[in-house]
Amino acid sequence: MLPTIAFFAITFALLLLLGRLAHRALHAVSLLVAGGTSLATYLYAFPLLPGVALHECSHALMAMVLGVEVRSFSLIPQRKADGVTLGSVEVVRSDTLKNSLIGAAPLMFGLAALSAIGWFAFDTRKLTEAVLSANINAISAQIIAAFGAADAFIWFYLLFAIANTMVPSESDRQAWPPVLIGLAIIFGVVAVFFGTDILRVAGPVALRTFNWLGAVFAITAFADLIIMLPLWLLVRILERATGKRVQFR
Repeated sequence: MLPTIAFFAITFALLLLLGRLAHRALHAVSLLVAGGTSLATYLYAFPLLPGVALHECSHALMAMVLGVEVRSFSLIPQRKADGVTLGSVEVVRSDTLKNSLIGAAPLMFGLAALSAIGWFAFDTRKLTEAVLSANINAISAQIIAAFGAADAFIWFYLLFAIANTMVPSESDRQAWPPVLIGLAIIFGVVAVFFGTDILRVAGPVALRTFNWLGAVFAITAFADLIIMLPLWLLVRILERATGKRVQFR
């Protein structure tokens, strides 16, 4: 159990770190090429378009399923005072639970998309088995074997675009706290009354889930590296060519 949790935590943390660096690399390239013009916004957003489309469509689809009206839908990026908005969906305000589900939809759909790509394109089943065996050599071999997948670069690109846009924004997370508190209370009550039985049933399911997500995150982090390293190399080349340097605060 411990190796599985550790592998999940490491791959998830690595994915978050690489995602932050990838966004900075894309932003730096766009600024060095187009400066402060509106073209920079489009250059930054365009490589992430498949992920942005999935993100915004997830909001809209979840809203429609829950019977909440969608007022507007846009995939056009906009530069604002606090950063760049890659897309937007406006829905009618609803109750806390529905708002939470609509806000969480990109993460749910994003994980589903990453899992599907991992299963069909990279056979993450074998990587999951390697994680279960806690064999570092086998894990490394399966990650490297991802290069041999058919149309590997296309799948790496889709993993990159989806993973770096699936995290809900701050506004998407506004309705989460009361729902999470409610779920925690329900879980606590169930654990008190059915603790042993719940662990017996849920334990193997949770273990398998963490294994699977760890494998998906590992392949996705690998995809981030494959695309991000050339991006940062391009940043250095453009900085030398233009005599400018992009700094992030």
